[in-house]
Amino acid sequence: MAEPPDEKSKQALITALRLLAASPKSQRELRTKLEAKGYPAMAVQFAMNELSGQGVLDDKAYAKNLTTRLMQGSAAGRRRVAFELKHHGVPEKVQREILGSLTESNERARALELARSKWPSLSKLEPAKRKKKLFDHLIRKGYDYHVVRDVLETVARDTPDDDPTL
Repeated sequence: MAEPPDEKSKQALITALRLLAASPKSQRELRTKLEAKGYPAMAVQFAMNELSGQGVLDDKAYAKNLTTRLMQGSAAGRRRVAFELKHHGVPEKVQREILGSLTESNERARALELARSKWPSLSKLEPAKRKKKLFDHLIRKGYDYHVVRDVLETVARDTPDDDPTL
């Protein structure tokens, strides 16, 4: 660890570590927070360089972690992941790399699993409303229209509307 050039740089580094301990952040998010706290640009740059150099602040690792949390925790689709990566300030190059690694077959499988778990809870609705609710739910989760349409057809076909077990 390099010696901070002045007291403000040292304080910025400590604040940055505290912010990262509270929750992971992208470089842009951390920079914005430090600037909002009134640290001079030189102090912010020192803290960013130190943390990046030590591997504590890594946008690629952050993006992978965020993507995993979104896809496993809230069953988000590719579009939602893309939105969140952009929203959190992940660089475009890293966004493209992460999104390029997401396959449509995996997304379809996650959407199908989510749809099958949601379908029984909508059993009291008439068939058209049931399909519309499920369609809307999957779209809000960030799944592509074509994936949602295919999944909805599969779930509706696999589970007849008059199935008494639902």
